[in-house]
Amino acid sequence: MRIRLIVVIVISLCLAPFLVQQILIAHRERAESLAEMERSLRTSLERVQDMLLETQADVENIASSISISNSFQNTSPEQCSKRLSSLKDLYTSIEHLTILTPQAIVYCSSIAGVGGILVKNTGKMFKSVHNNDTYWGEPQVSPISRTLVIPSATVIRNDLHVDYLVLASLKAETVLNKALNLFDVTLTEAAIISAEGGIAVSKLIAPGQSVMEDDFLRRSASGFLGVRQEVLGGEPYYVAMLKLPMNGSRFLFLSSLKATNDRAWNQLKGVVLTSVTETVMLDAIIMFLAEFFFIRNLRRIGALAGEISAGKPGQRISVRSPIADFNRLTSALNLMVDTLEDTSRQDALTGIANRRALDSHLGECDQRLAEGKGPMAVAMIDIDNFKLFNDRYGHAAGDRTLQSVVQTLRRFGKRQGEMAARYGGEEFTLVISESDPDLFRAHLEAFRRSIEDLNIPHPDSPHGRVTVSIGYAMAQPGTTMQQAIERADEALYRSKDSGRNRTSGELHFGQYAI
Repeated sequence: MRIRLIVVIVISLCLAPFLVQQILIAHRERAESLAEMERSLRTSLERVQDMLLETQADVENIASSISISNSFQNTSPEQCSKRLSSLKDLYTSIEHLTILTPQAIVYCSSIAGVGGILVKNTGKMFKSVHNNDTYWGEPQVSPISRTLVIPSATVIRNDLHVDYLVLASLKAETVLNKALNLFDVTLTEAAIISAEGGIAVSKLIAPGQSVMEDDFLRRSASGFLGVRQEVLGGEPYYVAMLKLPMNGSRFLFLSSLKATNDRAWNQLKGVVLTSVTETVMLDAIIMFLAEFFFIRNLRRIGALAGEISAGKPGQRISVRSPIADFNRLTSALNLMVDTLEDTSRQDALTGIANRRALDSHLGECDQRLAEGKGPMAVAMIDIDNFKLFNDRYGHAAGDRTLQSVVQTLRRFGKRQGEMAARYGGEEFTLVISESDPDLFRAHLEAFRRSIEDLNIPHPDSPHGRVTVSIGYAMAQPGTTMQQAIERADEALYRSKDSGRNRTSGELHFGQYAI
């Protein structure tokens, strides 16, 4: 592995200057693309600003023209409406022209059939910077045209008294569309928002869903004007923002940076892929040359480590290599195998066989049963109320108690072919070669009394001392040890249910003695 790593590092270092150069080129091209987009957006905003100022001036000039002409207010409402309609047709952005009485009642309008309607102001009005008698409102639904408009009202005075009002309203959607036509950059979404951050009118230009969320709109209503980058809906965008000159509303224009970023990313991926391909090819050539001398020995060592991890004891390896590290590693692995064989089958706390050793021994017993070499006996042993003991005295005292119980148990399973093992927690298993159930029961009863005789205090036990409950079963030829353990486990539960500190077992299949 070290050789492979060294080879890869060396080759990568050789190719690093080329890779870095290509990354810098991709980064520079992306930065130039973004800078060009930003310049174009700023130029487009200036065009929109000029368009809005021109539109504002047109509207206010129309109102002034009406105010100085007697051909409107001094004629019948019908004739007045016709003249307003003809005048309105000259300006595509204007939704309607209307003359109101001082009481804000429609006298005549470019929209037929609205005479007599009371027009109420539904929002804040802003005084024009060009005409002290002209006021602009924020986008609102016109009671005259029933469409969303940007209204303006010019007061026509006779001395100090209001003679009448000229209401000129721009169609908000038309103004937005005219603004969009002034952009050279591809836009994804645009909107006119109020001073409070609400959307007056919006347009989704690219397929998909709107990314103008409430928080973004609130920030945009009173924040930065101009062009900036922002992440919306998890994607990067250029945000271009412009305040309308006639009121407190704002234009918002979004242009996605995803295409620009994707181009730069694809270019970068191509460079990286090329470098990786070259690295792999050179690595393959060098590895092929190094295979015979170094890597095959590493494989053998790795295979041994895998066998050790899989629990296959007794394996050894011999490697002769010009690299001293190989020889030292081989010696260390062989020593580790020797150590593992001694420790992997022992319970760390008690020193008796662990569950792994027990399972192996049960397999040998199954082979003996299959060959008809005689019955086996198995007992499941559990320390009574051991959790309560641990809760009262602590785990250190519990560990000492486990060790004391095991020292006693060892004396009852020490003949050839027998095993005492820790099954798990405070539960133990005893496997012996025994054909007489009565002798096995007596053997277990002697063990149970020996535990009692230890006189380890246990106030939370009904017996006042540490005791064990035992269940046992016989494994006859033709059966398996696992079946016997299951029956012994059932017998153990009967011992617990019967008051603990007792031995229960199966004499024959279906017959139990307590």
